[in-house]
Amino acid sequence: MQHLDQAVAGAHAKLERRIQGYLRSSGLKPSCHKGCYACCHALVTLGLAEAEYLRARLSPQILARTERVGHARLEAIARGKGQPDFPTRYFLGAHRCPLLDEAGACSAHPYRPLACRGVLTELNPRYCAPGAVLRLRGRARLEYEHQLRGHHGPEHYLKIPWQRSEGLAQRLWEQEQAIRGFTVIGELATLIYFCGLEGFQQALKRGARATQLYLRSAGVLGGAWGFWVG
Repeated sequence: MQHLDQAVAGAHAKLERRIQGYLRSSGLKPSCHKGCYACCHALVTLGLAEAEYLRARLSPQILARTERVGHARLEAIARGKGQPDFPTRYFLGAHRCPLLDEAGACSAHPYRPLACRGVLTELNPRYCAPGAVLRLRGRARLEYEHQLRGHHGPEHYLKIPWQRSEGLAQRLWEQEQAIRGFTVIGELATLIYFCGLEGFQQALKRGARATQLYLRSAGVLGGAWGFWVG
């Protein structure tokens, strides 16, 4: 849907402007750089409009890999969706994002979701690696905690960019609900995988209830961290 593509592109551009404005006003300079991908092991949640937008812009090779990964993650989501610590365990499992190229750069960087755009830090990026903060002990732990300021949270990530990405994601979901009638929210690779399935596309055409039934049959609907339709 053209209107949804425009809404996604507009939300991405708005977040970039807001983040750059915040960084200028605060005097903060992110340490994130191309090839720095430790945070790209986290559970990435996005809405259907962003998944469709991203899927249409992936190279055939990256799309094929993302679909394979998405299919493989179905079981993990079905098993862990109701467990409060699922995102933490998922991150500690070091599940590399399928959008990363061999050099560790995001192959879809201009089109990456809002959830990815809001993750920034100005501290040493070694803290972003799965389990890095949990493993800190003694002097190393004290050194880490001494660097934390009011603009951080959660942990060493910049609070304001993260909050603004969440706020814009919520508004994008509301826009999609107004245009499509509902949205689907779920894990990045798995949702992109579903978008390539004829059964899922047919369910989308029939509406929210049919889509809920489809995702329930796949085992991923509901729970604190499963897919959501509404």
